[in-house]
Amino acid sequence: MAVAGRPRTFNKDEALTKAMYVFWEKGYEGTTMADLINAIGMKAPSLYAAFGNKDSIFKEVVSNYMPIVVNGQLKVLNTTPNIALAVEGALQECLKLFSSNENPNTCLVITSAINTSPEHSEHGEHLKELRIAYKQVWVDRFIKAKHDNQLSEAADPTILAEYFTTLIQGMALKAKDGASKQSLEETAKLGLKCMYGYCRSLTS
Repeated sequence: MAVAGRPRTFNKDEALTKAMYVFWEKGYEGTTMADLINAIGMKAPSLYAAFGNKDSIFKEVVSNYMPIVVNGQLKVLNTTPNIALAVEGALQECLKLFSSNENPNTCLVITSAINTSPEHSEHGEHLKELRIAYKQVWVDRFIKAKHDNQLSEAADPTILAEYFTTLIQGMALKAKDGASKQSLEETAKLGLKCMYGYCRSLTS
């Protein structure tokens, strides 16, 4: 007599990753529960029991997405001693993310909840707070670079951070619209020329 196979173990992280790619591609408003059910491969009752509603899933997805940013571009920015090379490395990490064949070509935090209905405005506000915190990391890095005498007197850490985070957000939106990797690279190169203009030395 055949022995019934053991039911497949539920892997929450795997399910959240699948959900993340849906929100990443379609945004919060564009994603339906049917999309999530199809992507994760669970029946609706099981999905609701494991995660709750769409709002709950999105919150968990955002938390799971953040390490991609923190362990990628921000890690390079904060661990590369030379500020010019740090900025270049961070921009390269952004380019990889925005042009990868392994994920949607944009940034979930930047594009997934730009326009939300009033009843879901909490998601837009949360992502706005994350973007503000992201910019502060850049401010702090430029402050450190100025303290280390790597930037000229004319360099304003806040303005530089505003410039580069705006540049990155624009690249994410252009990537979502289908901009080529080459086009994004040219944009990043122009940004680096700005960075070099404020640097005392590439070897300091």
